[in-house]
Amino acid sequence: MKAVEKKKQLLICQHCGHVWTYKGSKRYTACPSCHYNVKNLFFLEQQTNLVHFNLHEEGIRLLDPTLATKFSPHGRIIDIQFRDGKAYCQHCDSFDCRHVQFALNLPLVKRIFKKKGWG
Repeated sequence: MKAVEKKKQLLICQHCGHVWTYKGSKRYTACPSCHYNVKNLFFLEQQTNLVHFNLHEEGIRLLDPTLATKFSPHGRIIDIQFRDGKAYCQHCDSFDCRHVQFALNLPLVKRIFKKKGWG
């Protein structure tokens, strides 16, 4: 198995102004100075392993290779539905997960939301 090289990121705490180098991959991390939760702006860039392969007016399908099992060695297919101006992930049972975040950042999805008057 290949070793995953983590990118270093420079984070700034919005609460106390402390600046530090972060090597982790979490969406939020605690500031070493004041323990305030700081958002990792590079989190979505680290989720590049998600692949979209089907899109229509009511939703999108993604392939998530991180959810591979022995019965599904290439990963799992994730359905995201568009409902009343929001995107809903059936796998996570959530309106705010990494699959939804990835889908909402795709230009094609942004166009659909704008066309429906949701954006």
